[in-house]
Amino acid sequence: MGGQNLSIPNTSNVPYEVIHLKEEEMIFKEGEPAKGLYYVQSGCVKVVVNRSHARGRTTTNEYVTKLVSPGEYFGYKSLVKGAVTQSHAKAVKSTVLWLYPRELIQVAMAQSSPLIKLLLNQAVNDLESFETISQLHYLASVQERIAYQLVLLADRFGVQTPNGISLNLKLTRNEFAQLASTINESLSRHLTEFKNEGLIDLNGKEIIIKNKDGLMRRSGNF
Repeated sequence: MGGQNLSIPNTSNVPYEVIHLKEEEMIFKEGEPAKGLYYVQSGCVKVVVNRSHARGRTTTNEYVTKLVSPGEYFGYKSLVKGAVTQSHAKAVKSTVLWLYPRELIQVAMAQSSPLIKLLLNQAVNDLESFETISQLHYLASVQERIAYQLVLLADRFGVQTPNGISLNLKLTRNEFAQLASTINESLSRHLTEFKNEGLIDLNGKEIIIKNKDGLMRRSGNF
């Protein structure tokens, strides 16, 4: 074990457990309580989430969100959110980890200012959103990506009106296409299809969501 100083910035003085792993050895599984903060001293770790089905492009339900190299930390998202892990991690090759105990990290976060806590939570939320979008762009079709963005924008900015849910945003078609990682022509074609199916209505730049559940199904339930 290391020293007993609880000052997190100087990690050389923070107590930790040394863990030696063989190739493919599991570190933690999805749904487990967080054990602490992991630091890769040597080797490589892959962090993986499970999708409900392979969705054509891949033959496995596993989706690699990150490869962690020496000098990097992982396992902090569940610590910051106080939740169970949403992924699993295993060694890619022979690896040495330092595990800083959960209680130590919790003390450090409890002693931090409210602003730091807000920033940490925002950073984790942004990271999780980025990871979801990354999976979406790899696994989903263009139509699914567009439907997902419509549902996401409706949840975040939508205003209920007699005609449906207005996105309440004056986005250009080019801006919307960028959000869905597609081109304007594909966006326009799929929006027209959604309109013809009664899922949305279009009024210039304004988009009205007529059937949010239908769009969710079209998004592949991401």
